Amino acid sequence: MSLDNLKQYVSETEKDNRNSHGYRATSSFLMLEHVDLMIDRYQKEKQTEQGAILLDVFGLLQGFFVAIDALYDLAIGLTQYKYHVNINANSALHELKFIRNDIVGHPTHRTYDDGATGFSILSMENLSKESLTYKTYIYEKNKMEVITKDVLFQPLIDAYKIEKENILNEIYLYLQHEDTKTDIPEKIYALFETINDDVLKEIKEMFINEYKLDETSSHRFLWRLKLMEKLIHWEETDPKLNEVILYMSKIQAAKLYKIAMDLENRKHQELFFSIPSLLSAFYKFIRKNEKVAYPLIKNLHDFRHPFFQRELVALMALNPHKDVMKLIRLLKDTKDESKVYLIGSMMRAYRPES
Repeated sequence: MSLDNLKQYVSETEKDNRNSHGYRATSSFLMLEHVDLMIDRYQKEKQTEQGAILLDVFGLLQGFFVAIDALYDLAIGLTQYKYHVNINANSALHELKFIRNDIVGHPTHRTYDDGATGFSILSMENLSKESLTYKTYIYEKNKMEVITKDVLFQPLIDAYKIEKENILNEIYLYLQHEDTKTDIPEKIYALFETINDDVLKEIKEMFINEYKLDETSSHRFLWRLKLMEKLIHWEETDPKLNEVILYMSKIQAAKLYKIAMDLENRKHQELFFSIPSLLSAFYKFIRKNEKVAYPLIKNLHDFRHPFFQRELVALMALNPHKDVMKLIRLLKDTKDESKVYLIGSMMRAYRPES
């Protein structure tokens, strides 16, 4: 899918002082064109001098970062929502933001939520336009940890191009989709009430057929359906943990309901459900230790975050009550990335008093 296919929609988007969507779409569209030019030049131009290589590498990494924002903003500018974009589902591009922060963002001084500080150093001996290596030195309480990272640029370029192509195609299909009213939201309400696998399968088939999507699509609706499927088949031996799983199921069903209603331009009602006792205890624990604990829960939904484990350990070091520890242990013992996302997202939904 070429950007040109969306050019007409961008040019026809209303631009006035009352709504920012038109200029948002135009800005994003043009930036994506600029980044395409940058990538094309990066791949064609050979460099041997270190200064020139550094300039190209920094430009490429920052270009990726800006382009990913532009994909989100193009979707919002043209459709009002970011449902067609789910960059974090792409493992290569998900890791890109951490690489960019280490190299281009804050290489000389990073401060982490658990109190550690870090410094990244490029290996000039291994620097080329094909790859680079860098070490990050992390200091915490008179201890040092060294993390070495090798970065290959062609896989990043390939991943970006594929993801961009898929996103542009899904935005285009949605813009061609005529406004309609389906039974999908009503089916999701039934799913919310029953948490039933057969209802979920019916919703998935209806949504794919209605919006002409491939089953491999990373559309947020289909992604949340996969999370819902995971929850339906997830059972623990502890009744209190099963209450938490049911609560997470209700959360996902409510989010699916909102997406479906938004896509049909229908007003939706909020779906309410009670907080389980373990989560309530966890929120009280965070409130009591808010200054130290709140920064530590921001990344608990991201299993691939470089400091997921260290921040989880720091949270446990605050000596929480046994019910709170039970919930934290559930997260720590989980190796399934989707389950980590579900538990961590629920925990980081805590809102500080201020």
